[in-house]
Amino acid sequence: MAKNSLRPSPSVLAVLATVLLTAGWLMASFPLLIFLGLAPLMAVAESKDKNDSILEKMELVLLILAIAFMARAFLHHSSVVMALVSAIGFTIAFVAHTWVRQTLGIHAGKITLIIFWLAVEYVFLKVISSNGLYLADTLSLQGSWTRWNPHTGYLGSSLWILLVNACWYMAFLQGSGIRLGWMVVGILLMAGPLSYGYTLAGPPITREIMINLYENLPADLDVTYLARGEWVVRTAAWLSTLILIFTFVKHQTKKK
Repeated sequence: MAKNSLRPSPSVLAVLATVLLTAGWLMASFPLLIFLGLAPLMAVAESKDKNDSILEKMELVLLILAIAFMARAFLHHSSVVMALVSAIGFTIAFVAHTWVRQTLGIHAGKITLIIFWLAVEYVFLKVISSNGLYLADTLSLQGSWTRWNPHTGYLGSSLWILLVNACWYMAFLQGSGIRLGWMVVGILLMAGPLSYGYTLAGPPITREIMINLYENLPADLDVTYLARGEWVVRTAAWLSTLILIFTFVKHQTKKK
């Protein structure tokens, strides 16, 4: 017997994503909600409402991200323009994921969205580094959680957040009831790095250290970090390029 779907309507998902993402960005002293906010946004992007086109779904994703980022900009007295640029950039990641999923099929999975999001962060780091908006920024006041990031780079925290959210999406919002396996994986992914951070004594890589490295400013850098830099997002950028090339070739082949 098929399980009943736990997936709320697209409008409820949109409200939930807006509230959780905005709260996650604003509550830097207690940022646990950022580990939940992207899951309903993923569900919004892949909702199966026949009345909504892909363009309308992407417009909704852009609106949700813009609200969250602009709320952060107002709170921190930072650039509203950069908040909008960031919202557009990360919406492009959703657009790319949707195109890849349509061309290659559902087996493309959430991993492509994660790769594209991280690739956008790498573009921001290289082009507008000090003005860029990064998912890892939400954990800036919780350095004890991310003392492991000299090995992953500052933006390794972005990967952590994205992976946990993807697990919650797979566990609760994919439309096939609760999937206990994904729920367990999500709990382990959430608790594992957090607990490991508390076992370490060294300081984490901060946003300032990352910016100093990529803007060639003088700084006292961890040797491990100096050797690897932001390799997580750099790798994602290369992978996203390969995925887009492969998808383009596949799309052209289907036309013939």
